Amino acid sequence: MHSSPSTAVRATPLWPQPTLILWAFLSGIGVALLVLGWAQVRSESVYADQVPGINMAVAGVIAAGAGAISMLLAGRRAVAVRRLAVIGDLRGMPVRASAGASGDSTSQNLVAGEGLRRFHRAGCTMAQGRNWSAASRPEHERAGRVACGVCRP
Repeated sequence: MHSSPSTAVRATPLWPQPTLILWAFLSGIGVALLVLGWAQVRSESVYADQVPGINMAVAGVIAAGAGAISMLLAGRRAVAVRRLAVIGDLRGMPVRASAGASGDSTSQNLVAGEGLRRFHRAGCTMAQGRNWSAASRPEHERAGRVACGVCRP
């Protein structure tokens, strides 16, 4: 049995091992510098004597932050790859989806799912293939829904 591309993408870890190693390394250095800086300033009462320890602690926070940022960026890249595998490349897609013959946003061509926050034109790419009920714009707004940002009804 062959796996689909989206299954193969989901099977890969969100963070590759080199990214995890970098995060652990930078976080370890950050924590070590923070603890060393604290140990250096804890018994000093004069600010001038505390400056080297404070600088060391700040460097530790920066190192740990760099590790966290590397994890965040790697995670964002992995999510983008997975999104591309699942829904495809959306570049070149029209910003406004066709609403059929009638472009009137107050018509019965507006649809939404029960419990969802947004309503869409019936031809919107976000609503295609879903069995959602149609209602007028005022009905959707009374239900607390807002217009879709893709089809902009």
